Amino acid sequence: MLKEILMSILTAVGITVALIIVRRVTEILNTFLEKKKAEAEEAQNKSAATAYAMAITVLTSITESTVSRIETTQAAAVRKAVKNGEKEFTELTKLSDDAYRDIVEQMSPVVMEALESCVDDTEALIRNKIEEVLPKIKSEYGTLTAPDTGKVITAEGEADNGEKAQS
Repeated sequence: MLKEILMSILTAVGITVALIIVRRVTEILNTFLEKKKAEAEEAQNKSAATAYAMAITVLTSITESTVSRIETTQAAAVRKAVKNGEKEFTELTKLSDDAYRDIVEQMSPVVMEALESCVDDTEALIRNKIEEVLPKIKSEYGTLTAPDTGKVITAEGEADNGEKAQS
């Protein structure tokens, strides 16, 4: 009888110790898994941040080339016509809309996804980028000399002998 009681006590103690060990091992594993999950999330955030930075670089490049093209082919003439009262100011805003559509068409789906994952309003981002690069582009094309004629081309028009055009 004493032997049976002793065996019952030892069995109960053994089961209790085994449960304590299992619980501790489970806690250690959960801590390890949480740490790995946090590291994975951090790596994902770094990847997302890198993808976003690359997408902004691509957006800036596309925006600069698009705005530059529109500035050299259309905007200066429209700006002059608006200044002379020949066209409405809305013609300039239409050029901005054209630039926006051109930029969106040139952006790859991967770049757009990277932007959309970090920004709620990509349209506003792109339109702000257009407004950001426009002064730089306008200043770059503010006074260019045509290589074949030697005329200075400004945002207002042409002038001979390197002088600014009079409007």
